[in-house]
This record gives sequence, structure tokens and C-alpha cells, in this order.
Amino acid sequence: MKRKLAILLATYNGERYLQEQIDSLYRQTYKDWVLYIHDDGSTDGTCGIISKNAAEHGNIVVMEHQGGHGAKDNFFGMLERVDADYYMFCDQDDVWLEDKVEKSLKRMHEVECSARGGEIPVVVHCDLFVVDEGLNLINDSFWRYAGIDPDYLVTFNRVSQYNLATGCTMLINAKAKAVAMAYPYENAHMHDSWITACVFKDGGRVSAIKEQLIYYRQHSKNCIGASNAKRHSVGFAYLLKNIKSVYQKNKVQYLPFRSLGCPLWVYVCNKILYRVMRRA
Repeated sequence: MKRKLAILLATYNGERYLQEQIDSLYRQTYKDWVLYIHDDGSTDGTCGIISKNAAEHGNIVVMEHQGGHGAKDNFFGMLERVDADYYMFCDQDDVWLEDKVEKSLKRMHEVECSARGGEIPVVVHCDLFVVDEGLNLINDSFWRYAGIDPDYLVTFNRVSQYNLATGCTMLINAKAKAVAMAYPYENAHMHDSWITACVFKDGGRVSAIKEQLIYYRQHSKNCIGASNAKRHSVGFAYLLKNIKSVYQKNKVQYLPFRSLGCPLWVYVCNKILYRVMRRA
């Protein structure tokens, strides 16, 4: 029995790259999905591009703007309002490789079949190619570029240190949605780290596809973007000298996990262990 797959595309002033992203969705080898688009009040030509594509394709649903502003509220708002068996999150400025959906669903079904018949929350995610505005390669692995180790970040406490699953790579099942929405997600920093943390906390599975299935475009208007771990790697002398800014950054990172029951001492210990592990 086929199950419903919803691709959630959040847009805001994305006219420069949006059509290229939508075209990459329609090149997917797996075709049985519905694209839901929610615009956050664009003032450029984004809405015109959305309307044109909706008129040309029968599987696009344009959602009426409702509350909130920003990427987090945009994605959570769609997730609340769309009913499906599986969900993928789509940024407006990337390009998906043509087998991204197919390979993600294949892994999802493998994990569900091996884990109590799909009765647990599951997140599937993958690596990315880091590219510039013209899709020229910056780095052939976002995980390596950003210092993400999917073999280490495999528990709730460990994932508090680093955002393991990048939103645009994620496929989640309905159980994962239910778990993420069961907690007060206004405490979340972003939708991707929150969902991953909630799934780990609930005893679910997070499965990494060790392939690059997205061209992750870097440009001046990225909401978050890719940060080079080596460039931003600092010693303890720097941390002590810039204790205030380090505190503020960690406060933002820790607060969502505190709301999910992670003690401060556990967060601090894992922070130190992860820094040591990355330097080893």
C-alpha cells in the first residue's frame, strides 16, 4: 500500500533560485508526492513563481499564510496543518539530486521494518554537497565541512552539542511528527534540531544515509548556511577571552534541550567530550 508523502517547501523572497529547486523536485525518480508551499510574505517575484507552478502541476498545494514569521514558524506551521504518512522539508534555494526522495524512502522503509513494524518515530537524513551561488563545489561533504560526525551523535545527550540532521535532508514519519509536536516547540531553535532531539528522547531512530543527495547552496541570504568547522575551531584561551559571547551562544543551544529534560551538567560534559573527540 502506497503512503502519502508531503514535501513542505518554505519560501520567502526566493525568486532567484526557487524555480531551479522546484525543477529538481520534478526530476525526482520517485513521483508519488504532494508539494505544499507556504510563503512567509515575500515582496519579490516569489509568489508569481509559485502561482505559475501551481497552475502547471496538479500536485502543488499553496497554503494560505497563517501566523508567525521566520523559517522555524514556517515549517512548523506547515507540519501542523498537513496530514501525511511521511514528510520532507524543502528549502527554496537548494537543488535535490534526482534520487533523493527514492533513496530516503527506501532507507525509511528499511528502518521501519526492522523496528517494531514502523511503530516508532524515525528520522532519515543525508550528507550534502556544499556549493556556491552558481552550484560550483565548495566542499564535497557538508558533514566533514561542518564537523558533524553522524556515527558519534547518536543519543539525545550527544545531539545537544550539534545539529545532526540538516532540515532540507530530512524525511520523517508520522510518529516523528507526533513526538515533536507533543512538546512545546516554541522552545525550539529550529525545526530540524528539535525534531531530531525529540525522536532521540522518545527512543526513536535517526538513520544517516552516507551519501550527498543535495546541492546545498551558499549565498548572502542564507537563513543559516554552512559553517566551516576548521575555520571556527578555537582553543580554550579564546573561550576564556570571549566568555560572554560563548555563554550566549551556548545558552541558545541549551535552552531547547533543558525544556526536554537535559540537565546542565550533562550538556556541559558532552560539550567538552565532543570538543575533545573532534580534536583527536
